[in-house]
Amino acid sequence: MLLKHKLETSASFRAVSKIFLITNILLKLIGKNPTHTTIINWVHKLGYYQLSRKKEKADDWIILLDHSIQLGKDKVFVILGIREKNLNFSKPLQFQDLLPLREISKDKWDGEIIRKTLSELAEEIGQIKYAVGDYGSDIKKGLKLAGIPHVHDITHKIALILAKLYETDDQFKELTVRMSAMRNKFSQSGIAHIIPPNQRSKSRYQNIQPISDWCMKAITCLKDEKIDNSIKENLEWLNGFKSLIEELSKLDHIICSIEKVVKSYGISKSTFHQCNKLLSDLSGEKSLLFIDDMKKYFEETMKLLPQTEKILCTSDILESAFGKYKNYVNKNPMAGVTNLVLAIAAFTSSLDKQEIKNALENVKTADVKLWTTNFIGKTLLQKRREFFATA
Repeated sequence: MLLKHKLETSASFRAVSKIFLITNILLKLIGKNPTHTTIINWVHKLGYYQLSRKKEKADDWIILLDHSIQLGKDKVFVILGIREKNLNFSKPLQFQDLLPLREISKDKWDGEIIRKTLSELAEEIGQIKYAVGDYGSDIKKGLKLAGIPHVHDITHKIALILAKLYETDDQFKELTVRMSAMRNKFSQSGIAHIIPPNQRSKSRYQNIQPISDWCMKAITCLKDEKIDNSIKENLEWLNGFKSLIEELSKLDHIICSIEKVVKSYGISKSTFHQCNKLLSDLSGEKSLLFIDDMKKYFEETMKLLPQTEKILCTSDILESAFGKYKNYVNKNPMAGVTNLVLAIAAFTSSLDKQEIKNALENVKTADVKLWTTNFIGKTLLQKRREFFATA
């Protein structure tokens, strides 16, 4: 129950411990209450159990792979896998559909190191049919050297297409700059409730929805006679960008529809046909360029795996795992990469009683410590303490 509560909610380790204590008091149960440290150790053990347990050797493995960057030079490289025969294209991937295959932290990753990691993995699990991930140079090169087909994650692909279309567009740049200026100017004012959303420069093109949604709602508000004039005065500048905003809104709607289709049902002749229909609703110079690039993406992906009827093209589940892991360590960012990355492996557990029992009984604290030494090394916090201890 405790592990399930921790791994399936956003509650902190301390909060889970206190929730359990309150439950025991209310139900008048007798027993020792696990501390937050104990719960952390349980997550370590469950993650280690999932990561180290023997995997089937087969010829139809599909892997999802990516890096997670935190404070410091170290980057943790994570590989999750699923056999093609176990893919269910009637729904998006769940954590429990996947198996953790590798979690390794290094201060340097390049194509050759990734090739070696993938080759060692293939010796254990058999043939890797294809990999899904972004087109980071080291991942791209590593997969090429290993001879593994690389399916470009559709979210990252669309972001690259949008960046190509809008990164040098003067009107788009002016729109985002003015949104940012408005946010800074009025964030502590009486009209703070109408300020634009925060724009993350690194992921701006991965999600244009917040920009287009806010702009469309703001323009709609300008037509409402009940809206205060002082608010209207600070939103009227948007009328100068109306055609661009409508273009972005339409584009975002089509992107969401396409992603809904292919992230659930994969890339196939059937979903390609559905997406072509959706794309045909777009018009305009930039939209036509977007259509061409999307069609090329679908065609090249299907050409990459001509014998595969349905192709997995999203690594969203891995991005979600990184997000949950970072939430675990965000209260101590100076720690950098820690062995809590084992939580990513723990997310894949079915959390049934027998599996948890096996993990807690068979995995020793010494096993986790040895794994940490071999695959994580010293954390940033440990290095910091050692440095200042000598001062």
